[in-house]
Amino acid sequence: MNWFLHIFEIFTRMGWLIMTPTLLTLCGKALGLTFGEAFRSGVRTTGAIFGLNLMVNSLGSGLSLVIADIALNHQLALEITDAGWGAASAIASASLISAWIIPLYLVVNWVMLLSRCTRTLNLDLWNLWHVAFLGAMVERLTDSLAYGMVTAAAMSVLLLVFSDRCGWRMARYCQVPGASVANGYATAAVPFGLLAEHLFNLIPGRPRLVLDRSTEPRAALASPVAWSFFLGILLALLAGRDSYGILQLAMTFGALAFLAPYLGQALSGAIAPISEGVVTFSREKLGIKGNLYLGLTPTAALGNGTVVVVTLMVAPIITFLAGSIPGNRFLVQGDIVMLPYIMAVIVIVCRGDLVRSLLAGVLASASMLWCASSLAELFTLGAVTANAQAYEQLGTISNFSDGGNFLCWLSVQAGSYGFAGMALMVVIAVTLAVWNRNRIVSGADVAAMRPRRVRRTPELPATQEAPETEGDPPALEAAKPEAPPQAE
Repeated sequence: MNWFLHIFEIFTRMGWLIMTPTLLTLCGKALGLTFGEAFRSGVRTTGAIFGLNLMVNSLGSGLSLVIADIALNHQLALEITDAGWGAASAIASASLISAWIIPLYLVVNWVMLLSRCTRTLNLDLWNLWHVAFLGAMVERLTDSLAYGMVTAAAMSVLLLVFSDRCGWRMARYCQVPGASVANGYATAAVPFGLLAEHLFNLIPGRPRLVLDRSTEPRAALASPVAWSFFLGILLALLAGRDSYGILQLAMTFGALAFLAPYLGQALSGAIAPISEGVVTFSREKLGIKGNLYLGLTPTAALGNGTVVVVTLMVAPIITFLAGSIPGNRFLVQGDIVMLPYIMAVIVIVCRGDLVRSLLAGVLASASMLWCASSLAELFTLGAVTANAQAYEQLGTISNFSDGGNFLCWLSVQAGSYGFAGMALMVVIAVTLAVWNRNRIVSGADVAAMRPRRVRRTPELPATQEAPETEGDPPALEAAKPEAPPQAE
């Protein structure tokens, strides 16, 4: 079997910069594009994602430094050390599940696609180690590779079901039809976004606060740039920075919020040929209601300034709330760099609503802090076993993105009950898959993609010529939909 696993090891060694355009080119060719069109779209899409990665790396590094200063300035400290995402990667890599995760995931994904239990074909194979981590934690708890593999397969089903909830929202809000996010930790935040949406939909009138997503905001109060600038000032003040440091941090965050929509537009334009191929293939070849989705990295959802705003709002809130959460012993610091990816998925699910996204972000982050504390001892054992030299001297450790993933906590709780817990996990996964299939077959999961009615002006008499105007009249701008839905 070594030769079989070696084939998939070749893909992981490529890295996402090679794997992403390769898979997108193959998908584009399968969807009927010429090789040149598919290759050009794949390379340009990878370039846009690379630019978004640079942006979020700048956001994460600046945020981690200022959060560390806030914790030091206000003497915030808890007993569990934040070991960052590298510790979770070490735990996953030390397990044999990491070698099997790609073929295992592909089998689960294709079975669900062929049985219409999901719309998502996940291409983000590079990040499947996050799913392997879920199985590795159960394997460490139960000392059973079989239980770890069952956990990884069951969690793959749940993540694909959650991914389907992001697909039509990415089409409407990010203008990236035919794409979704099926990441092991970011997609786990989808239920929190759906919860916030449901709670606010109970309010009469369903009020929404959506910031201006234009690259040239016309009102400062609706501009993510202005929000990010002033949030940068607030964070710098909390961190005790001097006047130069305050202005530098404010300009950095404001510039990132300004840059985000341009990169989002670049991604939307780059992947457009493949997206159109997905829409055409779904309609003409499969004859299904709605589209298939290509699962991309959560970086693809970062092309909006609202994500920067929500990240800057949630980070200090959870820092100060950490000591008030019952049972929490963990304060996120270094792993705060993963927060933008989680907030990006939440903003998509909440369709850009600032208040809903903030509520869902705080709920998700508070839950992740508690889960990271609950699993800290098991996490520490796994990390020390994987790399004692790096983690043994740190004491009790955990991390925010993977150790705090509520799916990881559920998996470990199921694993603690042995075979009965594993059987229950499989039953839940199959039940959700069947529920998702019923929604896909009936088209209920894409019902929100119905075109919105746009108020139109009455036609002018034949003898009167329409005035020449650039763009939409001011009276119609408020009636424009947030993003033009794709025709089914």
